[in-house]
Amino acid sequence: MTIASRVFLLVAALVALTSPAAAQVINLNTGFLPDPHVVAGTSGGPVQAQGVQANCRGYIPAQPSHVLITPTGFNFLRVFSQSSGDTTLMIRSTMNTWCADDTYGFNPGLDLNGLPPGRYDIYVGSYSQGPMHPYQLTLSELSSSVPSGAVRPGIPSNPGVVRPVPTQNNNAILNIQAAPNFGRVMVPRIMRRPLTARGRTGGGLSASSLQGEGTCRGYITANPDHMLVVTTPLSYLHLYVLSAADSTLVVRRPDGSLLCNDDTYNLNPSIEGTFPPGIYYVWVGGYHSGEVRPYQLTVTDNPSLHP
Repeated sequence: MTIASRVFLLVAALVALTSPAAAQVINLNTGFLPDPHVVAGTSGGPVQAQGVQANCRGYIPAQPSHVLITPTGFNFLRVFSQSSGDTTLMIRSTMNTWCADDTYGFNPGLDLNGLPPGRYDIYVGSYSQGPMHPYQLTLSELSSSVPSGAVRPGIPSNPGVVRPVPTQNNNAILNIQAAPNFGRVMVPRIMRRPLTARGRTGGGLSASSLQGEGTCRGYITANPDHMLVVTTPLSYLHLYVLSAADSTLVVRRPDGSLLCNDDTYNLNPSIEGTFPPGIYYVWVGGYHSGEVRPYQLTVTDNPSLHP
């Protein structure tokens, strides 16, 4: 295929994404009831989402799956899809494009803050080209709304499925005996303010070789970047990364299992949930090989705090 042909196809896809479509229209105002509002659809399509915006994943339909019309806007709106397949999510306004993948296990979700009145086109994609998965799309003003079985973003769904703790392969790859690259973080029982630590993304080890909950991506070092010491049981803790890089996140629990995340907040990953006491090892990767950029890791028990 010639360069001119590729440019034509990309332009055609972008035109299709912005054109009117026979999408399912969702009309919602602030304080809508019932909350959550749930609609159904089928994921996937011919357009590669990364061609629309670099941090987007999967294959989406040429026309919106749903169109949200809100004359009031929202201070906070959570949008997520739930499916038995691996799905992705894109939401577009006239000014912005938001994307998500693997926020809740294989289910994507977005938290939109300060959303002005207007029209928002919603695309539910399939991570791989070809498969189409039935899904339910949920819109909610409640931060407690999550997919069935999930507790917080970064914690996979389907808790009834007993997964073996895949420590053997991970232990052969990761070197938790080494000193952390960027030090130790002590997490107190009561957090009066967020804890922060700084480092640099990247390394020579592909995180895709790891076995974890969520999708492990990016390039990390074998040595952990941070050691997180949790001294008392915490019902909720939120870890997120802020960086100019397209960053990824891997957390090793005290039982040896891994949590992985990518692109919760645009290019910034996060992991949230219950943290039993113990030592947690944290790796911050760069999505692209050789991408070494400064980052800040934030640890907080405030669910409303995010990048």
